[in-house]
Amino acid sequence: MGFLPQEAFFFFLGGFSVCNVFLDLSDPQIFIVSNCAFLCYITDKMRLYLKMLNFLKPHIKWIAIAIVLAFLYVIFNGISLWVSVDFIQEIFTPSSQTAQLHNASNENASKAVSPLSGIGKNLTSKKVKNTFTDVLKQKIRSLLVRKNKADTLKLVCLVIFLSFLLKNVTYYLKRVITLFVELKIVTDIRNRLHATLLRLPLSFFEKRHSGTLTSIVFNDVNAMNTVLNESFGKLILLPIQIIGYIFILVSLSWKLSLITFLVVPLSGILILKIGQSVKRKSKRSLQRISKVLAVFQEAMTGIRIVKAFGGEAKETQRFFEENQEYFRLKFRQGKLSYLTSPLNEIFGVLTLVILLWFGGKLVIFKTGLAPEDFVRFLVFLFATFQPMKELAGINNVIQSGMAAAERIFSILEETPEPYEKPHVLKIHSFKKGIRYEHVHFRYKPEGPEVLVDIDFEIQKGETVAFVGSSGSGKTTLVSLLPRFYDVSKGRILFDEKDIRDLDLSSLRRQIGIVTQECILFHDTVRANIAYGVEKASDEDIRAAAEAANAWEFIQEMENGLDTRIGEKGVNLSGGQRQRISIARAILKNPPILILDEATSELDTESERLVQEAIEKLMVNRTVLVIAHRLSTVIHADKIVLLDRGRIVGMGTHRKLLASNPLYRRLYELQFQDVQWQEVK
Repeated sequence: MGFLPQEAFFFFLGGFSVCNVFLDLSDPQIFIVSNCAFLCYITDKMRLYLKMLNFLKPHIKWIAIAIVLAFLYVIFNGISLWVSVDFIQEIFTPSSQTAQLHNASNENASKAVSPLSGIGKNLTSKKVKNTFTDVLKQKIRSLLVRKNKADTLKLVCLVIFLSFLLKNVTYYLKRVITLFVELKIVTDIRNRLHATLLRLPLSFFEKRHSGTLTSIVFNDVNAMNTVLNESFGKLILLPIQIIGYIFILVSLSWKLSLITFLVVPLSGILILKIGQSVKRKSKRSLQRISKVLAVFQEAMTGIRIVKAFGGEAKETQRFFEENQEYFRLKFRQGKLSYLTSPLNEIFGVLTLVILLWFGGKLVIFKTGLAPEDFVRFLVFLFATFQPMKELAGINNVIQSGMAAAERIFSILEETPEPYEKPHVLKIHSFKKGIRYEHVHFRYKPEGPEVLVDIDFEIQKGETVAFVGSSGSGKTTLVSLLPRFYDVSKGRILFDEKDIRDLDLSSLRRQIGIVTQECILFHDTVRANIAYGVEKASDEDIRAAAEAANAWEFIQEMENGLDTRIGEKGVNLSGGQRQRISIARAILKNPPILILDEATSELDTESERLVQEAIEKLMVNRTVLVIAHRLSTVIHADKIVLLDRGRIVGMGTHRKLLASNPLYRRLYELQFQDVQWQEVK
């Protein structure tokens, strides 16, 4: 059989074009995706990604538009590729040979018989595919080919320009829509994370470093943003492209298509394995960057102690070690990611060589494949491999993002405090009293009991002090009342109702708290005092500040109530910070006050003034005082003495001093300290 000049032209043109694509070393993206790698998107490994896609529901309208635009993009892109091949044949093939090719094409179409027809009468896919291809070619040629080649050239150029123009317009619109959806999803995830964290119990925060949580909310969400940016839009477009192009490939030659997709899965197995390893290393990298952030945050927060104790070298070494470990993990992750490209390029070239050899034989010996169809097959194969290559790259991106998604959803799926428990009772006042009935508590189910058989009662209007050595359980006992923790056994009654049956928000509105550690926000004095109190007037804020002996220094500030106090109130002295905290509790004006050694950081004069203000507040209010200095609670209506989580004494100061050896010893130790200070 002879080998026509145009057949050689088509054969080597196709081979040269695809070689250039496969061997483009300037493109570092991964080369081929396999059926196995694609299936991983719908297996158990994609559950986290599917959870993330639940955030798509509010944007389903925009997603539908993006899918339509993706279909249009594939159609216009297919037209541009198909017409480009016809352009080569119709414009640059001599007229006599063009007529011969047309006649041969028509003859092949009329004689097309399925090679599978002997297997069964229903297996006639080859005939259908050839018929579809030939009909499509005839339709396009009837629209483009004119008697004058110049007219054909003009029409082909116009079609190519319009198809590329419309393809890029639809692509741009699709990208803008998917970008909008991606950013909205990331914003929604971060908002939900923040809202979820604020509703989690204190026990959650006691088990996790604040640096880890900060890293999850920002670094991990940014990693998910990368996943969405690199995958979401492509997962809409690329599968449509691949399916459409595969249909055309099979229509052109099912034999060459079969060879192609027998070789591709070998590459896919590598992609799947490498992607799994990338995911594991990415997870460890995220954990490590959390530790890096935690070390940095601790050093910056405690910079005074670091400098005072000469810890600069130690903190530098700690940060260096954590950062170096992060570098090592990220480097190993990067090495694996970059390994996919050269490996898959080898498989790509292998596929190309096999196709050139097998397809070239079909063309040379004229055994079922026309030369222009072989070139068309190679062109569409290139067009298929391009989205496949990108889809393969998405696998590594998604695997990296899955590590972040695991940490994010581990928080989102935590059990929050029962703010919206059904059939709970909302309370609006405090009428009778509080009772702890045989309360037991442990921080962990398997841990030791921190409180054991706590049983006592607080009448409305009483001032009850809780004293004992450090670690005796004072703060824990009081923290059970606003349900910062739930009792392990027993119950706490609020006006004869179990606090677990009360609406949590309404319960906490009845309680004001001043902690030993001043918690202030990087905001104005006004905002800190009025925190949690909606529509507080300037008069109310000023009255609260005056009652807490804070107004004097507030009015001397540059901007008064509108002065920003810095992070954690860094621009205030310790005593000023404490008085702002007390003013905040006073403005809330709750029926129950919890004071955790509220005057511990005040100087003598300020302590006296604030103590007077607190004593005024105690009238017709119930006050729970956590005391470290017995001198501040000797006038309490009731003193509860704790030791190792048990109540070992209860009564007035005089009664305990007379009857309880432990209380007497604590009092004498503190009294001796006072005498020693006076002597000094």
